[in-house]
Amino acid sequence: MKKYKMNIIILVSISIFIMYLIMKDNFDEISQNILHANLLYILLGLLLVVVHILFQSLSMHLYLKEIDSNYRFKNTFILMFSALFFNAITPFSSGGQPFQVYILNKQGIKVTESTNAILQNFLAYQISLILLGTTAIIINNNINIITSSNVLKNIVLAGFIINVAVLLFIIFLGKAKNINTKLFNKIFNFIFNLKVFRNKPGLKEKANKKIDEFYESNKYFKNNKFILLKSVLLNMCALLILYSVPLLIFYSVGNNSINLLETIVCSSYTYFIGSFVPIPGGTGGLEYGFIEFFKKFSTPAILSSCMILWRFTTYYLTMILGALSLLFVKKKVN
Repeated sequence: MKKYKMNIIILVSISIFIMYLIMKDNFDEISQNILHANLLYILLGLLLVVVHILFQSLSMHLYLKEIDSNYRFKNTFILMFSALFFNAITPFSSGGQPFQVYILNKQGIKVTESTNAILQNFLAYQISLILLGTTAIIINNNINIITSSNVLKNIVLAGFIINVAVLLFIIFLGKAKNINTKLFNKIFNFIFNLKVFRNKPGLKEKANKKIDEFYESNKYFKNNKFILLKSVLLNMCALLILYSVPLLIFYSVGNNSINLLETIVCSSYTYFIGSFVPIPGGTGGLEYGFIEFFKKFSTPAILSSCMILWRFTTYYLTMILGALSLLFVKKKVN
């Protein structure tokens, strides 16, 4: 918890600094735009974020119900929602998955099985992210929605390459059993040489058994490719819904100069930049990407207002809701 508290302090400090940089030149106008924004559109944007999480939960539930046919969708939805808090306060959104494994283990699902379910769902998410990103790049190259500098194009390319590399790593992790077993054994040998461990043969045998369980579970999902296909489609729907939120944010401040296709393309580019920023929530990268990719459609003051409202709706508010949902997860575990 000390680590998470420090992450939150860093996150808040960076967010305040970024807000200062954004608002310092047009503070009065930006403030007025935010205060007079149409609340209905903001609430509709938040509703889209919740629907986005709903689709992600449907994808995750495909895998969990294969492990436990009695596992309820309501529990999956709460699990996905509560993970938002840990994803929001950890670099690269890395805290949510370990938390999910912990909760699922408390609910009676083996660590190896839950890890595999989460890994398979993340694989589907990465495929969806790359497919939509590739489509956005093709569309933009044909109709020039975004006019960006070479530096910005290189940043987007770097984000694309990193996401492809993550996808390939996940596929490798699930398939190369012999290579990974040898690697894990070397790690185990190094760790077990430390004098603090007792019953080293028993610990090593237990660790190897867990690896075997992991790959047996992986083999089952690998042989059920229809699950992966449905999961990819659900994640694509989830991302398209999330990418549509800025449209409602622009409407909330009275700006109707952007359409749905333009919003989705600009959002896809924005999330490519945010995906490899090591600060919790992609803070800094996502704000920069939003300002740069949407600047064609608005004045600087309105654009800054929309960016603040967008981040509040899709990140800060969902982080708070994720923290509140932890109460429901705790009740379920206990």
